[in-house]
Amino acid sequence: MNDFKASPAPLPASPRVLLLSGSELLEGTMRQHLHQISDCQMQRCTQPRPDQLRCDLVLLDPTSYTRDDAVRLLRRAEQAPLALVNALPEQAEALVEAHPWIRGVFYRGSSGQTFGQGFGRLLDGGDWLPRGLTERLVSRYRQLTPTSQGIDQLTVREKQILALAGKGLSNAEIARTLHLSTHTIKSHVHNALRKLGASNRAQGAAMVLAYVYEPSA
Repeated sequence: MNDFKASPAPLPASPRVLLLSGSELLEGTMRQHLHQISDCQMQRCTQPRPDQLRCDLVLLDPTSYTRDDAVRLLRRAEQAPLALVNALPEQAEALVEAHPWIRGVFYRGSSGQTFGQGFGRLLDGGDWLPRGLTERLVSRYRQLTPTSQGIDQLTVREKQILALAGKGLSNAEIARTLHLSTHTIKSHVHNALRKLGASNRAQGAAMVLAYVYEPSA
């Protein structure tokens, strides 16, 4: 008689969520909403360590940071699924347009039902953007269609630089990343904006990010 017994299958690990916020009140609200959909483990901090960013979902409260600090955090957390919480509509639109890897947006005052459905979708690998925000972004990208010919005229380096600018990097930071001089970066940006007919770096970066992925160095 075979007395061998199969070991029980290991239980799936609880999803790990990181809340980037300075608000204890928001932390309590987020814990309540997450508890309704899953046995999540949530941490809150304002300046995460690299190991904390290796999680299933990052929630960024942009009202707890200056715009520059929020952009720096977005760049650091780019590899993890990320959503904005407690966001103002204009604030969210600007951040999503410049950082299209943002997977979800929850406005300040969103209902518990919205949080529950949205968090579930995000933890399943999906996206959750308010309908009005999605419509505005789609409309804006459609308006960029005439610029596609200009984008085709860009060199690989020009596309790369504008893509990095779209992630919030300054000319000096791009120069260090690509091992080029700041003067060279400025020259590439100037030439790229002229080809696109864009009035500034932000507009040029949005055009590139709407059509192409960041090229390799």
